[in-house]
Amino acid sequence: MGEPTLNLLGSSDFNPDKYVRELSLNFIGGLELNRLRKKVQALSEETSGNLKKNVYENYMQFIDTAKEISHLESEMYQLNHLLTEQKSLLNSLYNTSILGDDSHVILETDMNKNDNEEKKEELRKQRILALEDKIEGCSHILDIPNRRILYESYLTELHSVENVPLKSVYGVIFSDGILIAKSNINDHDLTSLKFDIYYDLGSIAVVNIRDLGNVKHAFKLLAYPDSRIFQCKSSTVKKEWLDKLDQIKKERLSQEQGKKDPAVIDKSPSRSSSIDVPYINPFEEKDEEVFTHPEWFLEIPDELDVCVAQRHFEEALILLEKAKDYNATYTPPQNHDDHIFADISRKVEQRKSALIDVLMKELEVNHDKSLQGGLRAARRAVRLLNQLDRSMQSCELFLKLCSSMLKIQCKRVKREGSTSTYVRHLSSVVFTNMCHMTEEFLRAFPDSPSCASAYVVWASHELSLFTSHFIKQAFVPQTSLSTLTECVILVRSQCDRLYKYGIDLHYQLDGSLRSPLTKALRDSRDKFIDSIKLRSQEDKWIPMNLKSKSALARFMQEYAAMDLLLNEYVTGK
Repeated sequence: MGEPTLNLLGSSDFNPDKYVRELSLNFIGGLELNRLRKKVQALSEETSGNLKKNVYENYMQFIDTAKEISHLESEMYQLNHLLTEQKSLLNSLYNTSILGDDSHVILETDMNKNDNEEKKEELRKQRILALEDKIEGCSHILDIPNRRILYESYLTELHSVENVPLKSVYGVIFSDGILIAKSNINDHDLTSLKFDIYYDLGSIAVVNIRDLGNVKHAFKLLAYPDSRIFQCKSSTVKKEWLDKLDQIKKERLSQEQGKKDPAVIDKSPSRSSSIDVPYINPFEEKDEEVFTHPEWFLEIPDELDVCVAQRHFEEALILLEKAKDYNATYTPPQNHDDHIFADISRKVEQRKSALIDVLMKELEVNHDKSLQGGLRAARRAVRLLNQLDRSMQSCELFLKLCSSMLKIQCKRVKREGSTSTYVRHLSSVVFTNMCHMTEEFLRAFPDSPSCASAYVVWASHELSLFTSHFIKQAFVPQTSLSTLTECVILVRSQCDRLYKYGIDLHYQLDGSLRSPLTKALRDSRDKFIDSIKLRSQEDKWIPMNLKSKSALARFMQEYAAMDLLLNEYVTGK
């Protein structure tokens, strides 16, 4: 048996037990087995790394494929609905007589129909009684005649914003509405149910929710002024709910159309009269139809959740702009409140606020966040916040980020060497970073006077912090005037670099340094005076004999050039 390799371990006929048994026979000693064990671990790590690399490289393809599958699922669901409607339309046309008088056929089938109707009525009553025993307080809902139970199942209600489970409910689809029952907390029996609410068919709308994360097999029930999200146990249960709700809506629509059209009430239309019956298009939208908005508008809250979760902020911004344009051009029906439009608009505003919060957290400074990317990494969040009309908030967070980065850069400057060397290094770091931050600011906020004013205030504050630190380090009693002069010249020359960006802070720098400079000059003057006094007291006068008049004249001339007149002290001419 050979050494472990990827080809060997990945072969189709590889038997782990047999391989380990042969290794134990061929290799004797712990050293060899440890070496093989390390090699297998290295192969495992290499395989894991390759797998992660492939997943990372094909990450966008995975997301695109998931989106395509989701869209395909939606299209197949719509196609299923269209086929169901076509089937019901063909059945209605097939049942319409085209043979003229069919009274003899009706006489033959009356008995069978009566028997079937009696059986259906008996079954309906049994289901009603069973449901009345199961749910407390729903007798006023079940007493209405001709109300049929189409489907019933347990559901899990989710939070409308956070999508977390709230409680378990029991839903029943009737021929004209939906009943929701909740657990009876006053009963010791956990399976006992209590009536919660009944939604009439005309006051609700149902929206399919695509599977996202832990939220699967869910649909949204829009009932003004609230909206509720229910999660089914499986995709089959969800399909039954959506199909039954779609079925009762179509039945109600066809009944309303039958009441409006007297031609449908004919008992046995002849061939000619059946041809004259106006064609009823089940796909035609009526004024009472709830789904008057495009599908993308109904699904835009879920699309925004997906974009924010996947950090596709640009796509989320495009969807918000699209919804904004639709809201501007949409005109609600007269004398009617569009509750669906109001609910979707409210959801869109909530998603917009959530997107703004996420972008602002991208710019926030905290101890756990690394600033290695610098200001370049903040360009995206600043640009998107500006497009969302949050330029002042983005400007404030941008300047806080600049302050934090400048503080970190200054801490890296070590206090070593002479004072002039330290001041040269520190001033270079401070003003170089301020120039770079000014360039980034002008790139992010090119035409914003209010933001420009905020930046000037920020620059003035940072300069105040720098000058206070500079004064503490340089203006100390041990520093000579020549060193102070060199340091001040260095700082002023660095401050000149901001002038090309339109920021002149010389007046502030000079004002900050005026008091310590004046104090330093006065202290030096006092030191010189004290030194002169001390020297003059220690110095003893010794007469000097220049021996010749020419030497005396030369001596007097040298001191006269220094404004020292010594004529009174010359003796013995």
